[in-house]
Amino acid sequence: MRRLVIVTIVGVLAGCSGGHGLDSPLKTCKAVTVALAGNKAVVWQAEQQSEQKGVQWQVTLDFILEGQPATDVSQAVCIYGLSSPDMDYRNTMGEYANTPTSMMINGMPIPPSDLVQAVNRATADTAKGIGQDALQKLNSK
Repeated sequence: MRRLVIVTIVGVLAGCSGGHGLDSPLKTCKAVTVALAGNKAVVWQAEQQSEQKGVQWQVTLDFILEGQPATDVSQAVCIYGLSSPDMDYRNTMGEYANTPTSMMINGMPIPPSDLVQAVNRATADTAKGIGQDALQKLNSK
């Protein structure tokens, strides 16, 4: 239950990004994948989204880590389950959760605690990027 509350809170924060970084399943999955990659840069190869109406939204991303051979393609799969019906905020992703409810990299499930940490890092990195963009705009005036 605690993990669900944490994911929900992070989802609300991610949904408040105002059109930056984490406002779609695709952007969120990419941001979480980058967070899981640690210090390695990610080069995107392909992306696909699919929906099981009323059940889940799935984002599949093919990528390589910078510096690795182009043949070493990895795959991230983010699953967005239905959002909780008792939530009283506007969900930017419609009927689905704002953050992945589960995730796999190369077919290996990401443990829920690691997924929550990656979502937290992605949210913090996005907020930092928004702040840096705002500062650059202010400094250029």
